[in-house]
Amino acid sequence: MPYAWIDGVPVRRKHCGKARDGRRWAMTGLEKTVCAALLASLVVDPAAATRPPPPPDEFGAHGPLAVCHGELSIGVRSGEALHVVGPIFRIISDDYLVAATPLLLPTMALGAAAGPDRRDMFALDGPTLAFRYSGALPEDIGRYLPYAREGFGAGAVRYAIQSQSDVAPAGLVPMLLVASPAFDGSDADKAILRRFAADRVAPVGCIRPLDRAPGAAGTAVAGLVNRFDDPLFPGRYPPHPDAGPGYTCRDGIGFALRAGERIRRPWKSLAVGDSYYMADGVTVSITGSGTPMARVDRADGAEHPAGLLHQTNLVFYPSRGVGPPYAPPGVREEGSWLVELGTAQGSRFQIRFPAGDKARVGFGLVERLEFVAADDPRCDVRR
Repeated sequence: MPYAWIDGVPVRRKHCGKARDGRRWAMTGLEKTVCAALLASLVVDPAAATRPPPPPDEFGAHGPLAVCHGELSIGVRSGEALHVVGPIFRIISDDYLVAATPLLLPTMALGAAAGPDRRDMFALDGPTLAFRYSGALPEDIGRYLPYAREGFGAGAVRYAIQSQSDVAPAGLVPMLLVASPAFDGSDADKAILRRFAADRVAPVGCIRPLDRAPGAAGTAVAGLVNRFDDPLFPGRYPPHPDAGPGYTCRDGIGFALRAGERIRRPWKSLAVGDSYYMADGVTVSITGSGTPMARVDRADGAEHPAGLLHQTNLVFYPSRGVGPPYAPPGVREEGSWLVELGTAQGSRFQIRFPAGDKARVGFGLVERLEFVAADDPRCDVRR
């Protein structure tokens, strides 16, 4: 794993290369630069090597705070987060997420972009023009969509909101393209859209993430943290873990969270990122499969998820020694167990936990797992 755990908090292991399970370590911007240079020095024939572009920097912060673009501002409430990647910013909560990116439309094209139904054009507070948008996505967001794709898929309901009252000299109208998986084309969408308020006088301390170049120092000054510097990145995790008693679900598998136990899980509207179950001073990491787990015998309603084990893996990793890069100075790295459930290679439900005396917590959790239906009310998963 890319982080060691101290008191339930992931601490970065500074290492260049790959983890034992084949995944790359998460690195800071400086570490990425150094490692890229080292790896480049090993390439004998650069023309023969094809490397994918590095992932873009992502920034985030928990609310409360205010975000501005043009004459629009939107408040990020307590219990929500701001996520910025390239020209896209998102407001994320457990209930829903809403994304926005700049869009320039010719004045003469406004009617065509809004579509034939005039009922899809309306005014928000300010007043400012808004309408359901059926045109193409801005060309410059393509490389960033894999990191903020929700709401931008083909056929998704999207809206354009006027972000500046003055028309640009070239006859272009500055807009914000707004997307959300919660949009369904009904009047309920307007409750989310009304969060974008037009006001020529921006709130004090308003962050303008789209006015800064990606990775610019000004972004950090604005109070946003880089994803590579924070394993509990606000763009993936709420500010506080859930405390038991309760119930938690992921990819068709659930378990009861007992009193005294906690789980730090991703935003319910996003479900991207590992979950961390904490009990008796032990942290167990849970990596979702991306697809719902299913019973081997669909007719057996009492089948346990561990029944998938005979098709996948139970792996023990011994300690690799004392001190860096695997543990703090003078401390021996713990051995660990990996339990993999699922049939598809690269799409398995993974559970990792320390070995030795702490293993009882991890194996105890495995025994408590159960299959859950997508509409199980205990899961309360939202999109």
